[in-house]
Amino acid sequence: MGLKHRHNYESVASTLKQSEIRYLESSFAGRLSLAVVYPNLYSLGMSNLGFMTVHRLASSVPGTGVERFFPALEAESPLSPPFYSFETGRPLGDFAVLMFSFSYEGDFDKIPGLFSALGLPVLSGERNRHHPLLIAGGAAVASNAPALSRIFDVLVPGEAESTVVPILQQLHRDGFDAAVLSGLPGVWVPSVTSEIPALCGTHDVNSQPAWSHIVSEHNAFGGAHIIEVMRGCPRNCSFCLARAIYSPVRHVRAGVISNWLDEHPACKDLGLVAPSLFDHPQVEEIFAMLAQRGVRIRNSSVKWEKLTDPIIDALRKSGITGLTIAPETGSERLRKEMHKPLDEGRFIESLQHLFSQGFEHVKMYFVACLPGEEDSDAEATVEFIERVSKVVPGGASISTAFSIFVPKQHTPWQDLQAPCQYTIKKSLKFLRERLSRLSGQVKASFESPQEAIRQAYLSRVGPELADEYDREAKECRENRLFARNQFSALEF
Repeated sequence: MGLKHRHNYESVASTLKQSEIRYLESSFAGRLSLAVVYPNLYSLGMSNLGFMTVHRLASSVPGTGVERFFPALEAESPLSPPFYSFETGRPLGDFAVLMFSFSYEGDFDKIPGLFSALGLPVLSGERNRHHPLLIAGGAAVASNAPALSRIFDVLVPGEAESTVVPILQQLHRDGFDAAVLSGLPGVWVPSVTSEIPALCGTHDVNSQPAWSHIVSEHNAFGGAHIIEVMRGCPRNCSFCLARAIYSPVRHVRAGVISNWLDEHPACKDLGLVAPSLFDHPQVEEIFAMLAQRGVRIRNSSVKWEKLTDPIIDALRKSGITGLTIAPETGSERLRKEMHKPLDEGRFIESLQHLFSQGFEHVKMYFVACLPGEEDSDAEATVEFIERVSKVVPGGASISTAFSIFVPKQHTPWQDLQAPCQYTIKKSLKFLRERLSRLSGQVKASFESPQEAIRQAYLSRVGPELADEYDREAKECRENRLFARNQFSALEF
């Protein structure tokens, strides 16, 4: 059983490693042994520049042996314990430091299964010097660090570029004790102080942009190289976390991206990462430069009002036939309240122009159960989608995806009430029924109410989360369970 399990793991890991292009080598052995943990799918971790940046920076510290760990290498296939590192198959419990990267609050729920399998007490106060030092960072930690304050020894709500190297250098000098890190900027040691570091961006993204120093064929960008072109968002949407945790907004200059491409001539397919890519002041110049170099563009959702003809032409030359746009709601009243105005006439004209230029599909993101939403607002969203569907030419299509409002810490709507299960089910039932009457060209998908309710809880829960996870970890050990939920691929 053990040998078969290890062989199966090593076989899948070997196949994935063979698909990777590595630009920087890292040592797997050192006086300080570190496993960088992405608590979700391999494909998502290899698409996450926060996780990749932690790995790259950690690998630059002399004397540090760095490896990666993913609790699931393939979709819907969580690994069974015992757990091994991705690079060398080393037992995960052998590492002196485990550094977790949490991008989504939902990944907090992987903690009980992972800790249980590793024999790690969930409560930090029950661990001793024989256990690994546990460090956590990432966007979800920046959003709600108190939730993990009784679980992890060290929390990093700040940016990786200003914290990872100082943390490891300090541990090399003074030993593997969380207390020695308490004086570092952007680092929180809950056992030493209750004061959480302020959220502020200090890294100069033009001196060193975040990029994928390991490129996997199986990343969520279709195997493309990945680079961050903007950190933060200049918009002020009431529900969005990006502006709060990545302030101030910083743009990577077109010249810096050009120089990076000169250093990576093998890059012919590039994923551009930014919360609001099309608000980059040099977006046209960047797109033109990539088109001139013959580099295919991979991007996330677009801002329809920023789709100028040069940008449209560059997207089409990259072979892109579908775009994702986020109107959020069809209600003009709610759009004003969330500070996301939309001129419907211009929006529809823009879509008509896109279809005339050869685009075949448009996906639109909406948020259901927004604060103060009434039946008339939901009806306005359906009517908006219907108006859009009437301009879709034959052979083209549109689809809609509905998430559910979740109040996030540090946002203008952080104190508003999350929708209850009854409200969510009522709203989604209405939307499903009304949208089903529209043309077959319109397809709709909806977030799970249970997942939305759980996410709302995790976005606000405090240190008491540790008690819940402690109980769950004990149940995992007793019943040989692994985790609350499966690992599924997310859409990018």
